[in-house]
Amino acid sequence: MQTCDICHEKLGFMNKFRYADGCICKQCYKKASRQFTETITDKSYAQIQALCSETREIAEGFEVTGRIGNYLLVDEKNRKICVLNNRMTKQQVSEPDFYDIEDIKTCEILCEPRISLEELEKKILQKEEGTVKALRVTLSFKDARKPAEISFFEGAVRMKSFAFKQSFGFARRITGEVMRLQALCVE
Repeated sequence: MQTCDICHEKLGFMNKFRYADGCICKQCYKKASRQFTETITDKSYAQIQALCSETREIAEGFEVTGRIGNYLLVDEKNRKICVLNNRMTKQQVSEPDFYDIEDIKTCEILCEPRISLEELEKKILQKEEGTVKALRVTLSFKDARKPAEISFFEGAVRMKSFAFKQSFGFARRITGEVMRLQALCVE
């Protein structure tokens, strides 16, 4: 029977993932693909091995209990979140960022041009004409750390479009989930 090239666990028919030089198990794939955010088919054994050892330290103790699109993973048990740094929104491959809920001061939706959320929701419901140039969720922290952003798009998008409504829905779900987890920390 075939084994994982990294951890040497037995591979079954449905739980093996191919990369350029061989196969790995689902757990190693999770690490090598940076929490399932990128493909590994063109990566060499050395690259896979480096990604697995590097990610092991970062993701230790993070248990995925929820997911919001390709933007956010939630660990309700340990009260942490993971911003996946989606290639489509960052325009580059980067490591996921892990944050403790207790460290987050605010989580808010920002759009350009600046419009209040109430006004934006009203315009969406009334299917008004207009465009939004950018939509993002911004996380600010209690310490002096630089704010983190989850960007949904940069460039003009019509408010009536399906893409905008979908992105705005994800933004609302993300802010709602962060606020819910913050409320659990207070209890």
